Amino acid sequence: MNGSVHDIVVEKIADFMSAPIPEVFPRDLSLGKLQKPQIGNLVNVIVGIRRCGKTFRMYQEMNRIVSEGYKRESILYFNFEDERLKPYDSGLLSDVVETFQGMVPSAKEQAFFFFDEIQEVPDWGLFLRRMVDTQKVTMYATGSSSKMLSREIATEFRGRSISRELYPLSFSEYARFHYPFIDVETGSSELSEYDPDAMPNSVKSYLRQALPGYLDQGGFIPVQSMSNADAVQLLQDYANRAITYDVIDRYNVSNPALASSFLARCISHSARELSINKTNNDFRSLGVRTSRELLSKLLGYFQESCIVHQLGEFSRALSDNSKSATKIYAADTGMFRAFSPAFAQDRGQVLETAVCLHLLRRPENVRKGCVSRLKIPANGKKLEVDFVVGDALAGTAQRLVQVSVSVANQKTRKREVESLRAAMSRFGHVEATIVTMDEREEIGVPEGAIKVIPAWEWLYRG
Repeated sequence: MNGSVHDIVVEKIADFMSAPIPEVFPRDLSLGKLQKPQIGNLVNVIVGIRRCGKTFRMYQEMNRIVSEGYKRESILYFNFEDERLKPYDSGLLSDVVETFQGMVPSAKEQAFFFFDEIQEVPDWGLFLRRMVDTQKVTMYATGSSSKMLSREIATEFRGRSISRELYPLSFSEYARFHYPFIDVETGSSELSEYDPDAMPNSVKSYLRQALPGYLDQGGFIPVQSMSNADAVQLLQDYANRAITYDVIDRYNVSNPALASSFLARCISHSARELSINKTNNDFRSLGVRTSRELLSKLLGYFQESCIVHQLGEFSRALSDNSKSATKIYAADTGMFRAFSPAFAQDRGQVLETAVCLHLLRRPENVRKGCVSRLKIPANGKKLEVDFVVGDALAGTAQRLVQVSVSVANQKTRKREVESLRAAMSRFGHVEATIVTMDEREEIGVPEGAIKVIPAWEWLYRG
């Protein structure tokens, strides 16, 4: 280990040990029951787009540890996203642990380790496996790559961790952030059990007020107190930073300008279908050297870095076939706003983006194919349902969700209802919902009932 790097390790550990653990806005993401430090513990992994709050979620967990009676000195936080540590050496992780244990000898018997952006360090998976196999520790790690999720994690670390994805603020978190004096509880998470009449009118009023701001600002905490111009600049910086570190540097992308332009296009296409072939032709017509294969790889990198999410068609939701068009969703509605020149005219897009993120952040929907979209032929037409929640492999669905700013227009109403009816007929007994800005009713159809629910209510339930 380089001596100067070791000195930086000592400095960073000493700085953390001498400072109080920050008090932070509490997030809803559960990290489960606190594990007493012991050999064989699972590593808690938090994954998400850069700046979404992973570090603050770890501070929240540290405060929980102290509140449950563990000593402050048993906790170490170390952030590996520090240019002074580069180039990363595989011995860096061991040096951090050994240095801490040298400074706090009791940590050899009981310690909580919080490692931020650990995926930057070579052989991090092997190191964490060795730690949990041989030492009495409870370990937490964060990263900005979805490869750290349990469904894609490296083989040597599989079965030794439990991974959770953190998103920018949900709507219920956003409401609690801006209106801390009201009791914003999620209520029942099941649509069939939810009783809107049980919600106090004061809470309904605040949620109605909060929805437009949430759709405009999104859920990154630093932008909540900024002007529109400053928020746009910061969110663009967030995206550019993510693409620089998590795409261009990580994969040695040879054309950074193309990657940045393509990312801007992807984000501004949130809630729209993106054709790789058409995008390739558009770039070529502008004299940009690219290929369908390169764009397909870049799109995969963007998703891996949690900057965008892709939803495939229900029958192909488990496929990685890049030839078929996919629907793209930005990681945050505010980020979509920052890249969309026509944002004021795109309320349907931004509302659909918020609904998609709401569905994806639910813990039961983390497996690939749990949330998809549906194209269904009926009466000589091709109809579409925005979201199908179910099991693509088994071909079953539990929930159908359609998004529309309003269904007051009869043409719009007919289109949305017709699509849901076709899907309800295909899947049998299934819950069907149309999420609108501020309309509520129940539409009876031969296939069952379609609930029209305002977004401020539907997003709030968690």
